[in-house]
Amino acid sequence: MSTRDWALAYAQLDLRVFPVVPGAKRPMFAGWQRDATIDPVLIARHWRSEPGPNIGIITGETFVAFDIEADHLTALRDWLLAEGHRLPDTPIARSGRRGIHILTKATGDSGHTLHLDGVHIGELKSKGGFIVVCPSRTSGPYEWIRSPLDRPVADAPDWLVGLVDRRPTVIHEGPIEPIGLVRGERRLAALERTVRAADEGSRNSVLYWAARCALEDGVPETVAAAVLARAGIAVGLGDREVAATIRSALGRTAR
Repeated sequence: MSTRDWALAYAQLDLRVFPVVPGAKRPMFAGWQRDATIDPVLIARHWRSEPGPNIGIITGETFVAFDIEADHLTALRDWLLAEGHRLPDTPIARSGRRGIHILTKATGDSGHTLHLDGVHIGELKSKGGFIVVCPSRTSGPYEWIRSPLDRPVADAPDWLVGLVDRRPTVIHEGPIEPIGLVRGERRLAALERTVRAADEGSRNSVLYWAARCALEDGVPETVAAAVLARAGIAVGLGDREVAATIRSALGRTAR
């Protein structure tokens, strides 16, 4: 199947698609959340040539995606065997970095990290986010292990939902010493660069870390939130996911 054929097939499943930069994971256009589509005419325009852009699919509408990083797949596999669990009979994909995406029905969670035995192993892609899908390619090809063309999205088993980290945020106690404007600008610029360079599997946690660092260094919250939100969206995190992460890191609503 061509890239356009795949995009059309996803659209027939009511999965809204949008073009992603070829060889990368960045949306080609601003407003991708709004403009993602199932319209075959628009899809034909986006994917006029082969292979054309990579394909992104909006999460949090028809499904959520448990994004497990490649480095932690062995630990997850061993834990599943030890606990007697099995992967659900649901669409599962191999990502470009050789991690996996497990697609399930919505769990009620949004924008959280995944932890196994206290170790960060991935992210939950929910409302406001997206995943890149087959036949896209970044450092490697995206491939379906179990395709949504062959089976419906299933409920998430309890053990999988249990990986979602819901620990309360630890808020900095005591007064925060203000820092000079020049130093503050340089520090925030360095944090912004770090977020923009984050790998797919660590984007949410890096954004959280950067917001905490900005808070502890005395960078004004409104300034830190605005700059880091732009960086998070630029690397492919959804608006709501970015807002939730920054709000959690700062300990109050970021405006």
